[in-house]
Amino acid sequence: MKNKIVIISLVLVGFIIIAASPKRSSSGAPVSSTGAPNETTCAKSGCHDDNSVNSGKATLSLEVGDSIANYIPGKTYLLKIKMAEKAVTRFGFQIVALNHNNVNAGKFQLTDKARTQLISNNLELTDRQYVTYTFGGTDGINGASEWTLNWIAPKTNVGPISFYVAGVSADDDMSDKGDYVYTIQKVLNN
Repeated sequence: MKNKIVIISLVLVGFIIIAASPKRSSSGAPVSSTGAPNETTCAKSGCHDDNSVNSGKATLSLEVGDSIANYIPGKTYLLKIKMAEKAVTRFGFQIVALNHNNVNAGKFQLTDKARTQLISNNLELTDRQYVTYTFGGTDGINGASEWTLNWIAPKTNVGPISFYVAGVSADDDMSDKGDYVYTIQKVLNN
């Protein structure tokens, strides 16, 4: 009987330790956090909000195809989102593509479902499609991270298209404090 009580006590202590342990989890950036018109960023939506946007030392970039400046309607382009900051091991991002009326332009297509995911806003800005990271997509190597996906241009010419990208350079302390948020915009003409 004494052995059963000891074993049960040890099992309960184990469960309590596991339940109290800090957990790393992230299911991606909150929807509509790219800094595009009518949106916030993670620096203003209540998470990574203790530093000003674009105030850190990281770099954030977006490559479209072979560094094109004009899109061809209906064509598929490979997008590369890159972030780098020395000694950082966790990064995140979110992207949206909008036409001159701030309406979704084209369609995103995942090429790496382990690192990226499609999301949409069911409450506001419901016409917009986003891609953000998965938890597995937060890992950086040697102070850098890269995400790839496809973007299919609209079937017809809709004028200039703006890509809005927000990225986070995280200090990996299991909190959303002490991190830096960055935003960029890239415009493709027709």
